[in-house]
Amino acid sequence: MRQYVIRRVLLVPPTVLLLSIFLSGMMELVPSSVIDERLGTLQEAVTPDAREALEEHFGLNKPVHERYLQWLGQIFKGDLGRSWLTNLPVTKEIERRMPVTLEFLVLTMLLYIPTGIGIGVISAIRRNRPEDYGLRFFTIFMLAVPNFWLFTLAIILPLLWWGYSPAVPYSELWDNPLRNLEQMIVPAAITAIASAALLARVTRSEMLEVLRQDYVVTAQAKGLQGRTVVLRHALRNAMLPVITVIGLTIAGALAGSVIAEQIYNLPGVGVYLVRSLTNNDLPVVQSWMLLFGTAFILLNLIIDLSYSWLDPRIRFT
Repeated sequence: MRQYVIRRVLLVPPTVLLLSIFLSGMMELVPSSVIDERLGTLQEAVTPDAREALEEHFGLNKPVHERYLQWLGQIFKGDLGRSWLTNLPVTKEIERRMPVTLEFLVLTMLLYIPTGIGIGVISAIRRNRPEDYGLRFFTIFMLAVPNFWLFTLAIILPLLWWGYSPAVPYSELWDNPLRNLEQMIVPAAITAIASAALLARVTRSEMLEVLRQDYVVTAQAKGLQGRTVVLRHALRNAMLPVITVIGLTIAGALAGSVIAEQIYNLPGVGVYLVRSLTNNDLPVVQSWMLLFGTAFILLNLIIDLSYSWLDPRIRFT
């Protein structure tokens, strides 16, 4: 087990390095540049010397490998560079906006995990009964409906029926907790329920498989309470695929928060990223994607290491 952990941890730095090379290469494939965005309709009136001066200002006149090494050196110093559009430090902007996105993510996970696992467990132990059919229909429906459509309905229908609309502008959590929760709860609940559909189906499938195992049948024959059999014997042994889905959903929810932040006007990292993408603000996009990719790599590491704790039968060699 120790050797496996060491190997997995040692694989993280080269994986992140390869990710940084891939991101740097992808940024070079962007068809236009920040200079085109800044000049707009004035491009024809700008002289070649002025354009070269702009390229030198943004460092675009340097070779690709020099720009990459310069960016990598800044990363090691904890400096994510400056925005080409606002000239503000990317680190400061992410630090200011990240709490909003993290709050949204935490609130989503607090609703998502118990909802998904709970629906899956109930559907499995009530197999082929009305409750099971109803929950299965609900999960299939939620898998089929796109999140942005649910977000839009959650704004339009309350406005039409009760004259209610989400509170704006955004309130910080520590300034006004109730108003902040009012702004966060609806998009977080929609994201959680929509994501819980897949988790519920995986949980149901694994629970049905485990409930047929001999040790569960033996536990039931010994007269153990149904709750004990389900929670202590069945659910824990069904958690390996479930925990994998949870980990992937956390990454997906982080990426999906972009839509929620756009629709509900939440000043998170997602809005910042979209604005940077549309304006070819490459330092912001490149640095944020590296942070997101690194978080995803670390999340997968945690998931892999949790398998041996969830199932003692697993032994890594």
